[in-house]
Amino acid sequence: MKITSKYLFVSIIAANLLLSSCKEKEFAVLAPEKGSYFSIKKYALDEWTTHAGEPVSFTKTVKLNGVTDSGVTNIEHIDWPAVLQVFTDGDISDHKYLGRYTFTQLDDSFNRSHDFIYTANESDLFTQKLLISMDMYTMEVKGVYMETFKSNFWNKRQQKLMYSPVKTIMIQQYDKPLIGAKKELIIKYKAI
Repeated sequence: MKITSKYLFVSIIAANLLLSSCKEKEFAVLAPEKGSYFSIKKYALDEWTTHAGEPVSFTKTVKLNGVTDSGVTNIEHIDWPAVLQVFTDGDISDHKYLGRYTFTQLDDSFNRSHDFIYTANESDLFTQKLLISMDMYTMEVKGVYMETFKSNFWNKRQQKLMYSPVKTIMIQQYDKPLIGAKKELIIKYKAI
């Protein structure tokens, strides 16, 4: 019963992501000519659909201000809504972002990859950099890297996010509050 309710909850979240982000029927990895950029929301939903139910275990390492804690967990015990939210907050596929990023494509024959880089043209955009690395031959995503920045009167937050399919999820977050101590949080999930 406990596992069933978790899958129901995750299914509801996946359906919400699908309904809120699917404006086109196909999963567009790169479609500036179609009026949108890479969709993290669509990609997250695609990854969930592809890997749901796989028996994967992870080492989870949390480092907060230099103090490290780690352990082993399985895919069912990860707080997926929280992990996905960090990545989907940086989605730039909405039409309002067109023209606000510089797009660069690099072909890396050594790593056999196409690298697609979106760099913010404005310092106040939340997502400052998005890098998608795809296999040159299969066109499957090999990795996603994102840098975000948010600043207000009370705090400045910088994030560095990395996802390598069914291998690694890393969230690095740096907070500089107006009052109080700086905070450095690093969360890493590594498949074993």
